[in-house]
Amino acid sequence: MELKELHEKKIRDIIDEKQVWNLPLIEKDASIEEVLSVLTGRDHVWVVEEKGSKKLVGIITESDVLRLLAPPRLPKYVFGKRYGVSLQHGTVKVAKDVMHRQIIKCSLDDKIGDALCRMINCGIRRLPVVKDDEIVGEITVHYILQILLGKR
Repeated sequence: MELKELHEKKIRDIIDEKQVWNLPLIEKDASIEEVLSVLTGRDHVWVVEEKGSKKLVGIITESDVLRLLAPPRLPKYVFGKRYGVSLQHGTVKVAKDVMHRQIIKCSLDDKIGDALCRMINCGIRRLPVVKDDEIVGEITVHYILQILLGKR
C-alpha cells in the first residue's frame, strides 16, 4: 500500500475487530499493583470507568510508572500532599491516582493521515479509537507500519 493511499483511508477500514479483546484495560479503582502487573507485559494500559465498562477515562504509560519508581526529588507541596505522586510515600494507591485524564483520541471516521498528525503534534505513539466515549480499539505506530508493509 502506498503512503498517500494510507493517509486517506479511514480508521474503520484498518481497525481489527478482534483487537478490542486484546486491549490492555483496567478500571480506575484498580490497585497500583494491578496496574504494575499489566505494565510488565505492555507499555501502556487504558483506564476505564469500572469493571465491564469500556468508558475511557485515562491512560497510564511506562513513562508514568518511571516517575513512580525513581527516587523522589525534593518534596512537592501540591494541594496539601507533601510528596506529590510517589510509591515510596504511599500517595499512589489506585490507577486514577496516576492516570492521564486528558486523552488524545480518534474516531472510526477519522482519516489515518489526520490521526498520524495528531500523534506527531502531541508527541504520542498510540491513540485510542473511541465511539460514544467507549474504547473500541487503538491505533499505534507499530500497527500502522504493519499495514503499510502489507503485514496486516
